[in-house]
Amino acid sequence: MSYTSFSIGRVGRAWDGIEPGSEAWAALQAKQMQILADAGADTLAGGWATGIGKFININTYPDIDSSKRVIARLAATQLFEVESSGPFISTEEMMTLMV
Repeated sequence: MSYTSFSIGRVGRAWDGIEPGSEAWAALQAKQMQILADAGADTLAGGWATGIGKFININTYPDIDSSKRVIARLAATQLFEVESSGPFISTEEMMTLMV
C-alpha cells in the first residue's frame, strides 16, 4: 500500500558554503534526488513556503518504511533537516475521522 507524506524542513549542513549552480551544488542535488529515487518516491509537490521560511514536500512512497528510510538517509548525509513528516490525507478523509 502506498504512503503519502507531508514534510517540512530546511537544507542541511552539507549545503553550507555551496554556491548555487556550481558543480558541488549539482552533485549534492543529484545525491539527494538519488536517495528519493532509491526509495521509489514520487514528488507530488515541493517548494519554499515563504510564510514559514521552510521547504514543504509532498511525496508518495511504495510504503511507510520507504519514507522512513529517506528521512534517515537525508539526515545521515546532512542534506535535509526534517522538522516534521507524517501522513498526508485528504480533507474529506480527515473530516470523517473527526466526527
